[in-house]
This record gives sequence, structure tokens and C-alpha cells, in this order.
Amino acid sequence: MLHDHYGMPDAPRFAFYPNGPDGLLEVPITTVKMGGRNLPAGGGGYFRLLPYALSRWMMEKVNREDQESALFYFHPWEIDPQQPRPEGLGAKARFRHYVNIERMERRLELLARDFKWDRMDRIFLDKP
Repeated sequence: MLHDHYGMPDAPRFAFYPNGPDGLLEVPITTVKMGGRNLPAGGGGYFRLLPYALSRWMMEKVNREDQESALFYFHPWEIDPQQPRPEGLGAKARFRHYVNIERMERRLELLARDFKWDRMDRIFLDKP
């Protein structure tokens, strides 16, 4: 996906071996293909920003239509609404870091309930 800090819009959306089957397995964060673009569906700030129902729908779409497992991530600080709030942050950085942080723990509880989860090696290395 395209982002101002990271991303490769033309990269594969699902697990792949960039240097052949004997090399490192790269497992990208889950995206949903819509309107010719890869939209973020695998966690982080987008998970905090978007309504939970939309995040759940996107991961279900990947499971159902792409027949792929979703990879979800979050940073430990995203479950700490009491973390320090340093002075001098710009509006964009402050928004990205703190938006809906107080809702994150509950959303993770819903995610754990709504999907079946397992270790990455069992999902991506044991794949036929």
C-alpha cells in the first residue's frame, strides 16, 4: 500500500519468498484490494481510526474471497491510553499516535473473539 512513511504499492499482498523458496519468507500486513488500490486492513493506526465493523469486514473479505489468513499487528503503546503525551508534537503526529487509543483494548477483545488466531509459523510455513 501507499503511505507517506512506508509501503510498496506494487508488492505482493500475501506471503512470498522475494529471493526464492530457500530464502526469507516475507509476510506483509493484510490489505484489501478495492478500486485498484491496496487498502490497509491489518492493524496499527488504521485499526484505531476505522470503525471496528469495517476492519472486521476487510479481514473477513480476505479470508473469504482471497482464501488467505490475515496478519494483524499493533504496537504495545497502543493499549496504553495513560502513556505520556509529550509537548511539541505536530497535529498530524498527535492524531496518528493518539486517535481512539482509549478504544483499542476493547477492539482487540472483539478481534480475539471474532476470529481464529494462531502462530505465524503454523499459518504461513505449514501452508500446502
